[in-house]
Amino acid sequence: MVNPPFQEDKKLQISEENYTSIFNAHWKKLYIIAYRRLQDVALAKDMVQEVFVYCWQQRATIQINTSIDTYLRTALQYQLIAHFRKMDIQDRAFSYLYQRMVEVHGQMPDLLTQHDLQAALNRELHQMPDTMREIFKLRIQDYSVDEIANSLNLAEKTVRNNISKGLHQLRKALAKDFPEDLSAICLALYILLT
Repeated sequence: MVNPPFQEDKKLQISEENYTSIFNAHWKKLYIIAYRRLQDVALAKDMVQEVFVYCWQQRATIQINTSIDTYLRTALQYQLIAHFRKMDIQDRAFSYLYQRMVEVHGQMPDLLTQHDLQAALNRELHQMPDTMREIFKLRIQDYSVDEIANSLNLAEKTVRNNISKGLHQLRKALAKDFPEDLSAICLALYILLT
């Protein structure tokens, strides 16, 4: 039996039968919207994929009271807002870390700027394994170990171990870039992340 073609103006529920049609009819439009906002091909594709993954996972409970086009565009907008909010939180977390370092150490040498530290931390975060990186991102956003464990479906001990290993990795890397300020940086990292 051939599935009927997807009709745009009908209100509907997402199902196994119409999911592929919905995806094929809308992914490119959503990608264009995401790309315009993000100016990043891979990130735009990821955002659109997240929308469709959510729709697939929640297909039994999603009730669409508008057109499917409006629903998907709204879902993408929420993904974009969440993305930019996370970026803002991360920027604030790095600013907070820098401020704590200044408080702990007193006067930081002119060589250590917030930008240099943020670049070094970002570089190290990107080199961490995926799970460790996600744990650090959530911890920087002030999630508790328990909340991180629940969010990522991990044991609390795994989260603590990843934080410990990650702190060691950060200390080692920052010792190369900021040997004079290592004690202040390590203390600030410890206060922020534990």
